[in-house]
Amino acid sequence: MHIKGSHLFTKIGLMFRLSVLITSFVLLLLATSANAQGQKTFTANDLITLALESSPQVLAARDQSRAVRGQLSTARAIPNPEFEVNTGQQKSASGPLTTGNVSSWSVTQPLDMPYTRYPRVNAAEANFKSAEATRVAFEVETISKVQQRYYELLRREAELRAADEDYNLTKQIRDRMQVRYDVGETARFELIRAQTEFLNAQINAESCRLRVDQAKSQLRQVVGHGLPQDFAVVSQVPKAEELPSLAILLAEVQSQSPELQKAKADVDASESRLSFEQNSRLPKLAFKAQQYNDPNFTDRLYGLVVSIPIWDFKGGQIAEAEANAAKARNQLNAQSQNLEQQLEFAYKLHQMTSYQVKILDQEVVQLAASARRIAEVSYKYGERGMLEYLDAQRTFRLARNDLIKARFDLASVSTEIQRLRATPEWLAKIESGKQ
Repeated sequence: MHIKGSHLFTKIGLMFRLSVLITSFVLLLLATSANAQGQKTFTANDLITLALESSPQVLAARDQSRAVRGQLSTARAIPNPEFEVNTGQQKSASGPLTTGNVSSWSVTQPLDMPYTRYPRVNAAEANFKSAEATRVAFEVETISKVQQRYYELLRREAELRAADEDYNLTKQIRDRMQVRYDVGETARFELIRAQTEFLNAQINAESCRLRVDQAKSQLRQVVGHGLPQDFAVVSQVPKAEELPSLAILLAEVQSQSPELQKAKADVDASESRLSFEQNSRLPKLAFKAQQYNDPNFTDRLYGLVVSIPIWDFKGGQIAEAEANAAKARNQLNAQSQNLEQQLEFAYKLHQMTSYQVKILDQEVVQLAASARRIAEVSYKYGERGMLEYLDAQRTFRLARNDLIKARFDLASVSTEIQRLRATPEWLAKIESGKQ
């Protein structure tokens, strides 16, 4: 009777533990499902759109462009006329003069001469083009940063998935070696080696998990606080982009780069300001009409008011404008050379990285995977030892990690080339975001 009761209590305890495990498993699934539902997933285009809408630098550049547009409207305005009205009384100090009220008025309309108006308006238009190019450059830079951080996060997530696979595999090997050691089929040295590999894989997996968190934080910093803390990105393998020749890329940079467009607009603005200062030495004209009324007669006068530069020949202003124009031209040349050097370096790096990805993907990783499979089969049939199998596994991991790194390095350098080119796709994203 006592034995039957103990069996009964044992069955009840097993059922209770089983129910607890089932309940815990269900709760874990519910929590995971709720977490997945609350976690919003973003594509690269979603992140770019969000960054362009919330980036303080982009918003400031847009405000500056609107401010310069106001300056352009001011430069195109026609000068306002000046009105003058006077009134009083006329009294005779001696003699039989008529006394009474007197009045006068005058209108002076400054004439906006073409030799000063056109340079002034041209300078304002060039300043507006420069501000627009600055805005586009900021937005292109923002897109580039978002894509760089996006690919960085994808790389870290790929490394984490690979590290988790290594962790699970080394754990299985460690457990298998523990069983073999317990039954006396292997030496303690091989068990220690398997335990070491397992611990290294565990450390690597935790480090990869930390780097994923850091990459997400950096991406959120670039996109802005409009991106929630608990977010996910759509995972995708970056595609290798076929680039045109270097000569075509250099021509595209010269014609499309917003940085060069800004430098060219600055040159035009400085030369227009120089022309304005030089032409400011010419006389300024204004049309004037006036009338004087007294009790005896009325006088009407019409004429021109001429401002002649007798004392100030604008020497200082012209010298400053000449220096600024020369500075703008030198900065344009320096910017052009700098962009060409950056593009040439990025182009060579793209070629080298593309070749590296091709060799790793088509040869190195496949050979390492084949060697690992052969070592695993040989180990199972007792033809090779555990150390050789672990060495083959380690070689495969290194080759696979090199491929992951090379793929995302290629995506990064492709993004840099797109930034330098200011590709039409990016410009279309910018213009669509403004509407």
